[in-house]
Amino acid sequence: MKGFLALAGFQFACEGLIPLLIMLVRHENFSHYGFTQRRVLRSLGLAIALAVICDLGMSWHAGTLLWIPFRRHSATRMALAAGFPANVLGLSIAVAVWGFFEAFFGVFFAKKLNEAIGHNGRGWLSPGTLGFAFFNGLIHFALGQGVSGFVSSFASGYAIAVIPAVTGNAWGSALVQTLTNAVGRM
Repeated sequence: MKGFLALAGFQFACEGLIPLLIMLVRHENFSHYGFTQRRVLRSLGLAIALAVICDLGMSWHAGTLLWIPFRRHSATRMALAAGFPANVLGLSIAVAVWGFFEAFFGVFFAKKLNEAIGHNGRGWLSPGTLGFAFFNGLIHFALGQGVSGFVSSFASGYAIAVIPAVTGNAWGSALVQTLTNAVGRM
């Protein structure tokens, strides 16, 4: 569990801590980023549709059905190796860190980019949406995942950022990230 907690802590520090500190300093809350009850069903519905498209695309590329979220993630393997009940806690932490907070970072990034250039952030091709998709793809390319890693990460980044841009609600962003992150074989 020590290794898992260190990995989760590092990931949270990279994508969760700084946005939370900025929110604290600016007196913002999660609703400022679209985490509200308003239009939640539309957001979750779009998330499911985009997750199906992303997972089918990755499955087609891999030549096998990839559908189990976090199946290929090293943090999942580490959490499961901990044994019960630590593995349940570990999986919960993985979903929170690599599901919610990783998605929140994308929503945060897109919103701040749109605000910086004076865009309202609405629409399928908003600058924040495209900017985060490109950023997400570039990060995974730089981590050695190659062109296919860039494409799949661009697609998941786009899905994360576009949901609040078209629905006004960001809960679907967390769902699509959770459903598409490191998907593995059934």
